[in-house]
Amino acid sequence: MFNNGHIDPKWNIDEFKALDYKFDTHKDDSLLNDFANVGHSKMYMTLWNYFQPNPFPSVMFEYILPHFDLDCISVAINMFTPGQYLPMHSDLYGKYKQYHNLTDENITRYVIMLEDSVPGQISQACDITLGQWRAGDWISWENDDPHAVYNMSTQNRYAIQLTGVKKG
Repeated sequence: MFNNGHIDPKWNIDEFKALDYKFDTHKDDSLLNDFANVGHSKMYMTLWNYFQPNPFPSVMFEYILPHFDLDCISVAINMFTPGQYLPMHSDLYGKYKQYHNLTDENITRYVIMLEDSVPGQISQACDITLGQWRAGDWISWENDDPHAVYNMSTQNRYAIQLTGVKKG
């Protein structure tokens, strides 16, 4: 189920750009192989991310997280450099479920954009495609809802990724 909203961007983007990102891919090799078999390059179906327990800018816990009513929160920052993308897929949440000892709970994922979009940056969730956003805009989906990210621009795209279980 797609949802969206906005929080005022009261952060210094340079703090997020300076994090020590690690190169990563989607964990579903079968999905990546399916796309590679029809002509996609695994070299570009990648991203850079930064996860807990690494330290985060204080604004994450003091300002951003209180806007989202979640338990069992996991925080990450994703950076997509020009040409990187993750085609339509569903998340597996393997390590997240294991760490929080979860089984069938409804998991919600939020993606909060850290900067305004530039032409060529595209996000999809469920049946919604977004090609324009402002810093602070967010989208969310639940469980295995399909989603994708494409950076066909000339600039890096930075976003916060929150994973959690809705309170209540």
